[in-house]
Amino acid sequence: MANATAYRTALWETLIRYGTPPLILVLGVVGFFLLKSLRQPPAREKPPHTLPVVEVAVVKPHEAGLEISGDGIVVPYREIQVAAEVDGRIVLKTPECEAGTYVKQGTLLLSIEKRDFEIEVERLKEQVKQAENSVKELGVEIENTGRLIKLSQSEVQIAARDYQRAETLFGRNAMTQAELDAAQRNYITAQSALMSLENQLRLKQAMRERMASARDQAVVLLQKAELDLARTDIRAPADGVVVQDLVEADSYVRKGTSVLVFEDTSKAQIKCSLRVDQLAWLWAVLRRNGSAAEDSQTTAYDVPKVPATVVYEASGLQYAWSGILDGYEGLGLDEETRMVPSRVLVDDPTSVRMLDSAAAESRAASSVPDRAPPALLRGMYVSIRIHVAPDHSVLRLPARGIQPGGKVARVRDGRLRLVPVEVIQTLEDEAMILASTEDLRAGDRVAVSPTPFLENTPTARMGEGIPVQEQLIP
Repeated sequence: MANATAYRTALWETLIRYGTPPLILVLGVVGFFLLKSLRQPPAREKPPHTLPVVEVAVVKPHEAGLEISGDGIVVPYREIQVAAEVDGRIVLKTPECEAGTYVKQGTLLLSIEKRDFEIEVERLKEQVKQAENSVKELGVEIENTGRLIKLSQSEVQIAARDYQRAETLFGRNAMTQAELDAAQRNYITAQSALMSLENQLRLKQAMRERMASARDQAVVLLQKAELDLARTDIRAPADGVVVQDLVEADSYVRKGTSVLVFEDTSKAQIKCSLRVDQLAWLWAVLRRNGSAAEDSQTTAYDVPKVPATVVYEASGLQYAWSGILDGYEGLGLDEETRMVPSRVLVDDPTSVRMLDSAAAESRAASSVPDRAPPALLRGMYVSIRIHVAPDHSVLRLPARGIQPGGKVARVRDGRLRLVPVEVIQTLEDEAMILASTEDLRAGDRVAVSPTPFLENTPTARMGEGIPVQEQLIP
């Protein structure tokens, strides 16, 4: 009995020792799977696919032409060194000759002593009168000699008939040899008298030509003397301003001595420099005009006469004058700036108008304020706007739409793609491009907002581009 009890006790101990770890392991595994089966997994939601939003603007056609912009400086249209054209003492210096005075063409500025020139004019007038009288006297003598020649010709005819009768009678022995010789002598005497009168007539005619030439020479000398007399008065050569007066009254001047410096203000000239790429548009206009007109002979050194606007800014206001591109200032490129010196001509420097800086449109002349410059003055720094009509269609879009590398982000059918364009001009917040390809045309939309997602995105440069969401701005 005791042995049986000890046997059962040992058996339980053995089972507990070796059966407990596997049981614990099994219970742990069962508990793990039981707990796992009780846990609810989180619901999986598919994240929404959002397209990048870009601000776009509509590409519009540009109808107003192009403006070639540049800077320039106003220089005198003509600066004239007025010099004395005769010798003499200055007896009059008018108030208009003072430096800085504006005068009209023909205004008297200086006067040189006239008496010597007046005497010379009177002397030559008398000389011309004497020459005229001599020519008239010789003309009367020539007329009288002509009449004497007619009488002498009649005498020669009578003497010739007498000589013929004498020869006839002498042949019939009705006249002596002495009578025949007398008739022949009378005939020769008449011929000699006629020849003498004809020689006198030719001599007098030659003398008349010489006297007429002397008279004409005296007339020329008289004209020269009258011209010298007129040159004693020095007058304004044009409408303009006396820049410098170099002599005073009672000064003696020689012919060729500069007496004043005069600036012609009837027109104004602006010196400016243009880049070669800007001149390319002018060369295109020149070639187009040359090919359109068969009778137009253009050269490689011409420049088209296209309109231009000269703008001067003062006190925050812009004033404008109408001008025209007149030509090159010299020939070739400047060695330092690598630009082409050119000039713009303004026909009316006093016709000023004011530009509205906001709308860049001309206002009425009545709106020009009193403090506006009355005219274009030398030394003004101005901006030049040369107006050119291109021979290709031009598109207009916001300048923000131009991407680095001369490209635009075109959005068509909800897809954005980078396309290359040729930017020809940028004015303030707008850019002008050539509509020379189908990559971009009027009515397309281009991105004007920052597009950082385009970086390292090859699909934006090929195929149909990448999908985007548009947000049109006005």
